[in-house]
Amino acid sequence: MSEGSVHVVVAGGGFAAAELLLALRALAEERVTLELIAPSPRLVFKPAATGHPFGEATIEEHDLRELADDVGARFRADAAEAVAPRVSRMRLSSGAVADYDALVLATGARPIAAVPGATTYRDHRDSATIGRLIADLRAGVVRELVFAVPTGVAWTLPVYELALLAAREIETVGVLATVAVVTPEPAPLAVFGRNVGAAMTGLLADAGILLESSARPGRVVREGLELAGGGTVPADRVIAVPRLMGRRISGVPSNYSGFVATDERGRVESLSGVFAAGDMTDFPVKQGGIATQQADVIAAELARAAGADIEPAPLGHVLRTRLFGPPQPVFMQVELDAHGHPCPGALPAVSSEAPWWPSAKLFGRHLSPWMARTRVAA
Repeated sequence: MSEGSVHVVVAGGGFAAAELLLALRALAEERVTLELIAPSPRLVFKPAATGHPFGEATIEEHDLRELADDVGARFRADAAEAVAPRVSRMRLSSGAVADYDALVLATGARPIAAVPGATTYRDHRDSATIGRLIADLRAGVVRELVFAVPTGVAWTLPVYELALLAAREIETVGVLATVAVVTPEPAPLAVFGRNVGAAMTGLLADAGILLESSARPGRVVREGLELAGGGTVPADRVIAVPRLMGRRISGVPSNYSGFVATDERGRVESLSGVFAAGDMTDFPVKQGGIATQQADVIAAELARAAGADIEPAPLGHVLRTRLFGPPQPVFMQVELDAHGHPCPGALPAVSSEAPWWPSAKLFGRHLSPWMARTRVAA
């Protein structure tokens, strides 16, 4: 790459893509030209989806075209289909092509139903499903409710939020119903480490929620949720989160689940000039805040390659979120190693006040302030 002539194409319409554009413009300034290619201009704040049907949150929507205008990028409504790294070209679903000096793939993952017979909850797209569940709880139609985590899911927070919110609804309405959580994790929210797991166990117990940990959901039968290791958890309604699979792009190497391997700086293995960030990578924790941190690392690499006099971005990931459901605010965070495992360290794992600002469920160094500004403007 030569200074002043670097054309960066970003493929994807999620948090990683948005953070990458904002960070790269801030770091590289006018040394790069930017192009964003996404299937839709809608950037939906999905982390708020679990709280929406219960009146806990609203689902904000931002416009990627506005973000592109703010950073001087071209926006194209299209999707990546194939990459030809030898000629630095990407073929799009429409049949058009995009030439690049550097390509950042941030196309996300696709949800797959993984518990036969269960109702699959993905995100805001299934708010109506949870709305019907709430109505059935109030009417006494559902008496035994189970939330399930299939194997292979590394972001289980929605299950615990839905369980806590459902238990609160049951208590508020005064109906007779039980709530249970079935998870293969050794402790709830195990990705956050021991302290958060203990705190979460206490919150579930306080809410009267039965926890079946180290249990693998099998399928839904007449009696309830059958477990792979034997036994059945009684249920007349089972809600499960999906397993994620990568979105395969021709010419981009991926593993059996469709996820793309990168080095610590986001470079795709064996592809010169191609980077990847977010849920499409093989980093095991799939969460929007982690995706923005991966984007920050890539943005710094690209800015340096374009001639910006900056230091490389620090490596490492900090997993942060706010929990919906408890009566008082609960914020959780942990530092993760390169394999997505919690690192024992100085970060306060659980707190009642946000250790970051803005204190949303997702934090991106550049994206969160931009969202706050556009929210105020709206």
